Amino acid sequence: MAIRPSLAAAFLAAGPTDGVDLGLFGQFTGSWLLDCAEYDPDGSCTVRRGEWHFGYALGGRATTDVWILPGVEHGVSVRFPDPTAGAGVWRSTWVGPGRRRTHTFLATAVDARIVLGGGDLCWTFFDIEGDTFRWSNEARQPDGRWRLQQTFRVWRQG
Repeated sequence: MAIRPSLAAAFLAAGPTDGVDLGLFGQFTGSWLLDCAEYDPDGSCTVRRGEWHFGYALGGRATTDVWILPGVEHGVSVRFPDPTAGAGVWRSTWVGPGRRRTHTFLATAVDARIVLGGGDLCWTFFDIEGDTFRWSNEARQPDGRWRLQQTFRVWRQG
């Protein structure tokens, strides 16, 4: 068995492996720019420019993405379909070392959206077009209501 020459070669894949449908998140493969609006509980908003890169990983059985908000966060997700969790259900794990956070989700397509639910967080991809989409991050508050924490306006590069 030959050792792969780098972590990137061992982790990333050229595409999905035969028989694995990675289309739900695979549609985002490539590089994107984003404007991230972060909403504070007091109603103030900060907008930062960032980037998001999507690809295939783990022998073509998963997708991965890295989003970068310079000076704030450099996070990575690994996502894969899991038919044992239900038809069309994906598992997703996000790691953000800058803010020392990890989140796990179950993701499904709901109408024209992709919804990732995980306890007290809900992440949603929406307004998905070929070269643009939007994303939101909502958090459940102690009183049970949901509060919008972030939105991304995202557009494809290259």
